[in-house]
Amino acid sequence: MVDSVAVLASGGLDSCVLIADLAEDAKVSPLYVRKGLAWEDAELAALIAFIEALGNPNVGQITTLKVPVKDVYGEHWSVSDEGAPGYDAPDSSVYLPGRNVILIGLSAVWCSTHNTHRIAIGSLGGNPFPDATPTFFESYAASLSQGLSHRITVEAPFRGMTKAGLIKTHAHLPLELSLTCMAPTGGGHCGDCNKCRERQEAFIEAAVEDRTSYAKRQEQ
Repeated sequence: MVDSVAVLASGGLDSCVLIADLAEDAKVSPLYVRKGLAWEDAELAALIAFIEALGNPNVGQITTLKVPVKDVYGEHWSVSDEGAPGYDAPDSSVYLPGRNVILIGLSAVWCSTHNTHRIAIGSLGGNPFPDATPTFFESYAASLSQGLSHRITVEAPFRGMTKAGLIKTHAHLPLELSLTCMAPTGGGHCGDCNKCRERQEAFIEAAVEDRTSYAKRQEQ
């Protein structure tokens, strides 16, 4: 019997690679959570394009879940589409409060009604935020399992990897179709935000050609 896993799929490079990896030997259910953030339309379009290009029959249809956060976030830049952290902004500036609390919690409820026990997230080793640690994933999964009376595990198989390492080992995938940008321009990468910088630098460090289209490509 082929195992099944729900993958928190954002359309970003990390979660797209995670889908491709897990689909090698498991049935993957991509879950996209709409929270009302500024970049979601472009992000979801990227996710669809990547999965279509992947062409793996083990990847199921995308399930979109909705949990608006505007009432909680107020005028936060992620909702207002104004003041996204720029190219030289520190990584700490992109923190979204409770991001993984929301994503994993909602996904766990979905899993409890769809006979699924595994949730996978594409968190990397350099993620410094409190809701992206192995301890958090383990303890949150235990609480969700208890509260839902349904066994839940949260897997983060890339926690020991950098983005450059991920790119280097997965250069054969259509990585250019993924979207890692907080201020998409024309549906693609702006090239001028913190996430675009992180992406460009990772391709350079990996010594892999960056086929991504950027509205503005910075001098390195």
